[in-house]
Amino acid sequence: MKKLLIYSISALLLSGCGSMDQVSRSIVATQTGAALGSIAGSIIGDNIGGYRGSYLGSFVGSAAGAMIGASIVARQQEETDRKAVIVSNSSPDLVIRDIRLQDENWNRKVEPNENCRLIFEIYNEGGQTAYDVKPIIKGLKGTRNLIYSPPLIIDNIKPGEGVLYKVNLMASSGVRTQEAVFEIYLEERNGFDTPKEEFSIRTQGE
Repeated sequence: MKKLLIYSISALLLSGCGSMDQVSRSIVATQTGAALGSIAGSIIGDNIGGYRGSYLGSFVGSAAGAMIGASIVARQQEETDRKAVIVSNSSPDLVIRDIRLQDENWNRKVEPNENCRLIFEIYNEGGQTAYDVKPIIKGLKGTRNLIYSPPLIIDNIKPGEGVLYKVNLMASSGVRTQEAVFEIYLEERNGFDTPKEEFSIRTQGE
């Protein structure tokens, strides 16, 4: 009868833990392990030393079973964490860094008919190559009289590598002295786009 109960509890442990969260799995596994150990210890102790042997075996088996049950859940969690790391490292992770303005007279302002450049770095911090990366820049505020070159597609960026990207920028005669606000993000062929972010530069009117 006790052997039959051990098999029943074992089946419950294996089938029930999979759908639980980490804390619940630990509690159930520890309790179930303790129960299994208690029953097994009781059987062994009963065969060796009668009632006292059964009681002692039950106590010792309970403690050992609890540790075994907790150990099983710990190994399951380690395997889950390992798979999560593999998944997280198996895709591109693009980032934009160090957006800056390069202007002809180095006053850090865009003036009418001045040839300027927006320069920034694009890095791939993921575990796979990014393909057909397209930088998107959109004017949000104060950019009406600014003209900038259309985006160029970067064929690929390998893991751990980056590129220096430059955008030609010029202001027409109607530009005002104000702050120009832009939105920037990256599009990637397989959908690994970056979140939209904003940056600003200063313009100088005549």
